[in-house]
Amino acid sequence: MAPWLVAAVVWSVIQVDTSPKPAGGDAGSEPTTVARPARAIGAVDHDARQPSPTRLVSTDPDWVAILGRLDQRRERAYALRDPHRLRSVYVGGSAVLRHDLEMLAAYRERGVRLTGVRLRVLDARLTGRDGPYVRLRVVDRLDRPTAHTKQGSVEMPRDQATARVIVLRDLADGWRIAAVRAI
Repeated sequence: MAPWLVAAVVWSVIQVDTSPKPAGGDAGSEPTTVARPARAIGAVDHDARQPSPTRLVSTDPDWVAILGRLDQRRERAYALRDPHRLRSVYVGGSAVLRHDLEMLAAYRERGVRLTGVRLRVLDARLTGRDGPYVRLRVVDRLDRPTAHTKQGSVEMPRDQATARVIVLRDLADGWRIAAVRAI
């Protein structure tokens, strides 16, 4: 292990606090050096006045947040019956894009507009990387969408939680869904 890394780890585990003594000490006295108890690397120090000099930060994005943003775009596309909006969710030419475009077209032909087409991600775990692609194991559940027609609105059945493998591709303008497969 590199000497600078060893020093950083030691520094983050045991730090020295030069804050004034707690109540009971002289207000005008010099700061006293008090050794803090050891704590886990990267743990939150609620008493610290400044951030710890070394924090372990994950380089992985928040997959649940990314999937949530993509799903919001998809939900908006269905609510507006707008196939162009679906293209901002999926990789162009992908089977999953073609499937969603066909579904949207079928609803449009019947005069149906869907709202609440939201997938709640219950769990998302990175299982692999390959260049610009990542593979996630996801457990999600379709919320209860509503179908709107000229005759009225109907709530559709709620879905059960489903495990899937979702492949995302990192493009110049952000992550897109490249493939989805049920497990």
